[in-house]
Amino acid sequence: MMDRQILSRAEVMFLAFAAAACGGPTPPVPSDASRAGAQQATHTTVSQDTVSQDTVSQDARVHRLWAERGNAAETNFCLGPGDLVEVSVARVDEMQGLHARVSPAGTITLPNIGVIQASGLTEAELRERIKQRLGQTLLRDPQLNLFVTEHTSQQVSVTGAVARPGLYGLSRQTRTVADLVSEAGGVNEHAGGTLQFYPGSGEGCPSAVQRHQIGAGAHAAGAPIEIDLNREWKPPSENPLNLPVVGGDAIVVNTGRYFVDGWVKTPGGYDLSPGTTTIGGLTAAGGAMFPADLHSVVVWRTVPGGTKQRIDVDVDAVQKGDAKDLTLQGGDVVSVPASTVRMVPYSGYWFLTNVVRVGAGLSFAAF
Repeated sequence: MMDRQILSRAEVMFLAFAAAACGGPTPPVPSDASRAGAQQATHTTVSQDTVSQDTVSQDARVHRLWAERGNAAETNFCLGPGDLVEVSVARVDEMQGLHARVSPAGTITLPNIGVIQASGLTEAELRERIKQRLGQTLLRDPQLNLFVTEHTSQQVSVTGAVARPGLYGLSRQTRTVADLVSEAGGVNEHAGGTLQFYPGSGEGCPSAVQRHQIGAGAHAAGAPIEIDLNREWKPPSENPLNLPVVGGDAIVVNTGRYFVDGWVKTPGGYDLSPGTTTIGGLTAAGGAMFPADLHSVVVWRTVPGGTKQRIDVDVDAVQKGDAKDLTLQGGDVVSVPASTVRMVPYSGYWFLTNVVRVGAGLSFAAF
């Protein structure tokens, strides 16, 4: 008697679910997918406000950094071991275009002068010290030109999705964030559309402890500035990619990620690999579920300016060789909708495997 009642109720519920699948906008969805979708929608709503506030805050930090570094003279950098200086003294043949590298002990050796302490001095201070020594030993009014051609002791860490991650010493030709990324070989195929910039202290002559931390690649305290590589800055002159770098700065190029949602087995975010296409993205997400409409897959892509571009991909046609697949980029969102036609049999399957099985289990447990 109890089994008949359960089966009778099951039939009524099945018809209700089938009717909802045909005419209603909300077909039965597995609980995990429902929770994931709800969490994603909530996250999107919250993140829009958060991103707006973060953008204003980060823009203010960029503006302050431009004010601090935009007019900073290269001569304010402190010399240290490994730096290379070029010295030229008028009327002294052996000191024309002379190059001297600062030793591990912090000194340089010059003809007619000997050993001079250089570490801990700025370019201007070292120039004055050499002029004083020349005035004491060789010339009454020496005409001296001195330039620091390599700031090896002033190092910047470049890591993440670049060709050659590591520590890079500064020179007169590599001075901005974009220059350092380029020196590291540029971004690789795993890179997304952003990088994180950790500003150093910017002090002219750090202490020995600070220099050790810089050499170890220690990040500056506080949150990094996230730089959108595709953003159009107003005014363009404040683009943080053109910010002058100083020793102790750190640059991390973020790895690209794409996202898959909708009717796939494991929706979520995935690391971007070279040549990943829409089909590859669906495969990484566990493949499409039975109700998925593979003719109507949509890829949402953020374009410069922050707007979203819709790209329709007929995955079914791609699989048959009748259409070309789309190569994904960092930040892409692959959305897989459901087919109304497929939702009817899927509703029955879901009903039988979830409701009837549970009801049958309860009936046997009653005995």
